[in-house]
Amino acid sequence: MLDACDGKRTIARVELPLYYIDPSFKDWGTDVAGEARPATPVAVYEMAENANFAKIFGSLADDPSKLILTQDQIIQFMEKHRNWLHQDCWATFFLFRSSYEFFVAYVFRHSGGYLLVDVDRFDYAFAWDAGDRCRLV
Repeated sequence: MLDACDGKRTIARVELPLYYIDPSFKDWGTDVAGEARPATPVAVYEMAENANFAKIFGSLADDPSKLILTQDQIIQFMEKHRNWLHQDCWATFFLFRSSYEFFVAYVFRHSGGYLLVDVDRFDYAFAWDAGDRCRLV
Protein backbone atom coordinates (compact mmCIF):
# COMPACT_ATOMS: atom_id res chain seq x y z
CA MET A 1 0.00 0.00 0.00
CA LEU A 2 1.25 3.46 -0.89
CA ASP A 3 0.26 6.36 1.36
CA ALA A 4 -1.66 9.37 0.08
CA CYS A 5 0.70 11.92 -1.47
CA ASP A 6 0.54 15.41 -2.94
CA GLY A 7 2.28 14.38 -6.19
CA LYS A 8 4.83 17.18 -6.09
CA ARG A 9 8.06 15.17 -5.96
CA THR A 10 9.73 14.18 -9.22
CA ILE A 11 12.41 11.60 -9.82
CA ALA A 12 14.77 14.15 -11.41
CA ARG A 13 14.81 16.06 -8.12
CA VAL A 14 14.48 13.18 -5.68
CA GLU A 15 16.20 13.48 -2.32
CA LEU A 16 17.12 9.83 -1.94
CA PRO A 17 20.66 8.48 -1.85
CA LEU A 18 20.79 7.38 -5.46
CA TYR A 19 23.89 6.47 -7.38
CA TYR A 20 22.49 7.50 -10.76
CA ILE A 21 19.42 9.21 -12.23
CA ASP A 22 19.01 9.09 -16.00
CA PRO A 23 19.31 12.66 -17.40
CA SER A 24 16.45 11.80 -19.78
CA PHE A 25 14.05 12.52 -16.91
CA LYS A 26 14.87 16.18 -17.56
CA ASP A 27 15.73 15.96 -21.27
CA TRP A 28 12.35 14.40 -22.15
CA GLY A 29 10.35 16.88 -20.08
CA THR A 30 9.23 14.44 -17.40
CA ASP A 31 10.43 16.64 -14.52
CA VAL A 32 6.86 17.78 -13.89
CA ALA A 33 4.89 17.31 -10.68
CA GLY A 34 1.86 15.04 -10.78
CA GLU A 35 -1.51 15.20 -9.11
CA ALA A 36 -2.30 14.34 -5.51
CA ARG A 37 -3.28 10.72 -4.98
CA PRO A 38 -5.11 8.93 -2.19
CA ALA A 39 -3.67 5.83 -0.53
CA THR A 40 -3.17 3.35 -3.36
CA PRO A 41 -2.82 -0.43 -3.30
CA VAL A 42 -0.05 -1.79 -5.51
CA ALA A 43 1.13 -5.25 -6.47
CA VAL A 44 4.54 -6.49 -7.54
CA TYR A 45 4.79 -8.96 -10.41
CA GLU A 46 7.71 -10.82 -11.91
CA MET A 47 8.07 -11.26 -15.68
CA ALA A 48 7.20 -14.72 -16.98
CA GLU A 49 8.10 -14.27 -20.66
CA ASN A 50 10.20 -11.99 -22.84
CA ALA A 51 8.31 -8.80 -23.60
CA ASN A 52 8.52 -5.08 -24.34
CA PHE A 53 6.86 -2.52 -22.07
CA ALA A 54 3.55 -2.54 -23.97
CA LYS A 55 3.25 -6.30 -23.61
CA ILE A 56 4.48 -6.32 -20.01
CA PHE A 57 1.93 -3.78 -18.78
CA GLY A 58 -0.70 -4.90 -21.29
CA SER A 59 -0.70 -8.30 -19.62
CA LEU A 60 -2.18 -6.64 -16.53
CA ALA A 61 -4.72 -4.24 -18.03
CA ASP A 62 -6.20 -3.41 -21.44
CA ASP A 63 -5.84 0.29 -20.63
CA PRO A 64 -2.31 1.16 -19.39
CA SER A 65 -3.58 4.41 -17.85
CA LYS A 66 -5.13 2.26 -15.10
CA LEU A 67 -1.63 1.20 -14.06
CA ILE A 68 0.17 4.53 -13.88
CA LEU A 69 1.68 5.87 -10.71
CA THR A 70 2.84 9.41 -10.11
CA GLN A 71 6.56 9.99 -9.77
CA ASP A 72 5.87 10.87 -6.13
CA GLN A 73 4.35 7.41 -5.65
CA ILE A 74 7.35 5.78 -7.34
CA ILE A 75 9.67 7.67 -4.98
CA GLN A 76 7.54 6.58 -2.03
CA PHE A 77 7.83 2.96 -3.18
CA MET A 78 11.62 3.31 -3.34
CA GLU A 79 11.62 4.76 0.19
CA LYS A 80 9.15 2.49 1.96
CA HIS A 81 9.22 -0.75 0.00
CA ARG A 82 12.86 -0.98 -0.98
CA ASN A 83 12.83 -4.70 -0.13
CA TRP A 84 10.41 -5.25 -3.07
CA LEU A 85 12.81 -3.71 -5.57
CA HIS A 86 14.50 -6.49 -7.46
CA GLN A 87 17.96 -7.27 -6.14
CA ASP A 88 21.03 -8.43 -8.01
CA CYS A 89 20.97 -5.50 -10.44
CA TRP A 90 17.77 -6.50 -12.28
CA ALA A 91 15.10 -3.92 -13.00
CA THR A 92 11.82 -3.07 -11.32
CA PHE A 93 9.49 -1.20 -13.73
CA PHE A 94 7.03 1.61 -12.93
CA LEU A 95 4.63 3.11 -15.47
CA PHE A 96 3.99 6.86 -15.27
CA ARG A 97 2.65 9.62 -17.47
CA SER A 98 3.98 13.07 -18.17
CA SER A 99 2.38 15.54 -20.58
CA TYR A 100 0.04 12.90 -22.01
CA GLU A 101 2.91 10.53 -22.85
CA PHE A 102 3.62 7.24 -21.09
CA PHE A 103 7.06 6.48 -19.70
CA VAL A 104 8.58 3.64 -17.74
CA ALA A 105 10.95 4.33 -14.88
CA TYR A 106 13.08 1.37 -13.98
CA VAL A 107 15.03 1.00 -10.79
CA PHE A 108 18.08 -1.17 -10.26
CA ARG A 109 19.02 -2.03 -6.68
CA HIS A 110 22.63 -3.07 -6.35
CA SER A 111 23.97 -5.33 -3.63
CA GLY A 112 25.71 -2.32 -2.07
CA GLY A 113 22.26 -0.80 -1.44
CA TYR A 114 22.48 2.05 -3.91
CA LEU A 115 19.86 2.62 -6.61
CA LEU A 116 20.06 3.53 -10.28
CA VAL A 117 16.96 4.96 -11.95
CA ASP A 118 16.55 4.93 -15.73
CA VAL A 119 13.66 5.97 -17.96
CA ASP A 120 12.39 5.03 -21.39
CA ARG A 121 9.34 5.81 -23.41
CA PHE A 122 6.52 3.28 -23.14
CA ASP A 123 6.72 2.55 -26.87
CA TYR A 124 10.39 1.48 -26.61
CA ALA A 125 10.46 -1.75 -28.64
CA PHE A 126 13.23 -3.56 -26.75
CA ALA A 127 12.10 -6.95 -25.42
CA TRP A 128 13.25 -7.59 -21.87
CA ASP A 129 14.45 -11.10 -21.08
CA ALA A 130 12.21 -12.98 -18.65
CA GLY A 131 15.29 -14.87 -17.49
CA ASP A 132 16.40 -11.64 -15.82
CA ARG A 133 13.35 -11.90 -13.56
CA CYS A 134 12.51 -8.20 -13.91
CA ARG A 135 9.64 -6.96 -11.77
CA LEU A 136 6.84 -4.51 -12.39
CA VAL A 137 4.72 -2.53 -9.95
